[in-house]
Amino acid sequence: MEEREFVEESRAAWQRLADMTREARARGVGALPAASLKRMHEDYRRAAADLAYAQTHFPGSESERALNALVSQAHGVLYARSGGRLAQAARFLTVEYPRLVRAHWHAIALSALLLFGSSVLGAVIAAADPALARMLLPQMFRDVLGEQDWSAPKDAFSGLAPLVSAAITSNNIQVSLYAFAGGITFGALTVYALVQNGLMLGILAGAIGTGSHALEFWSLIVPHGALELPAIVLAGAAGLTLARALVAPGDLPRADALKAASRPAVLLVLGAIPLLVVAGAIEGFLTPAQFDPVAKVAFGGAMAFLLATYVLLPGRERKAR
Repeated sequence: MEEREFVEESRAAWQRLADMTREARARGVGALPAASLKRMHEDYRRAAADLAYAQTHFPGSESERALNALVSQAHGVLYARSGGRLAQAARFLTVEYPRLVRAHWHAIALSALLLFGSSVLGAVIAAADPALARMLLPQMFRDVLGEQDWSAPKDAFSGLAPLVSAAITSNNIQVSLYAFAGGITFGALTVYALVQNGLMLGILAGAIGTGSHALEFWSLIVPHGALELPAIVLAGAAGLTLARALVAPGDLPRADALKAASRPAVLLVLGAIPLLVVAGAIEGFLTPAQFDPVAKVAFGGAMAFLLATYVLLPGRERKAR
């Protein structure tokens, strides 16, 4: 689409948003009729999307500068009454972030496929060749497990359980960082981090999580893993978003494409940080607690359900009847 066509197609909505922004500044947002305020929000979201398009396809153009000013002014009017940065952060987490996740579902699906697909492969390797499986584990896990037989009695595993759980949490945080930052390596480090971590999880699940102490193993992993693994997937999706801008920048120079992709990528990672924080708290307090293992697994399942609900439902537009 040419810039002239782009401007003509949306000019009316931009002008309407500019008019309502001036009116809201003069009268206050609270004085606007509900229908006008709803329309203003709709026009603001459209203008924000148009700005992202202009930044990608018409960088440095007059339309980009005008849209940037319009969106900034409208945002200041719409959210000035929200109570400052704390309220804006709350809106980001409760409304805008779920929308962002749904908008980048392709990258998230690919990240999940790399992580969980390699987990399945790791479980197969653990069953078929335990010696190879042990060799593929990171050194930190070989140190924790030592020469312990994976089919050892439950009492032997109980002594290792807290160390294994803590090691997995520490590893998952590192993997999240590598998966995101690896985007600047054209995605090579991102893919490696996801696949390597998936293999590790699959090997542990296949070796330890299928024997006589399977329930204890899963009661250690599921409560915090229900949040940690989605955080890794989100970090991987952010890295893949950066990698795509470098590998396939389209008509833009790679530097400009990377700049355009960096904002949604960083926001994806920012939203994943609370998941890691909560998961760390769960690992620190729930994992060592002497609760029924079944209750711990059920708690993890509830966390996964709440997270799925959070991603799928908030921020959706209501369809007019």
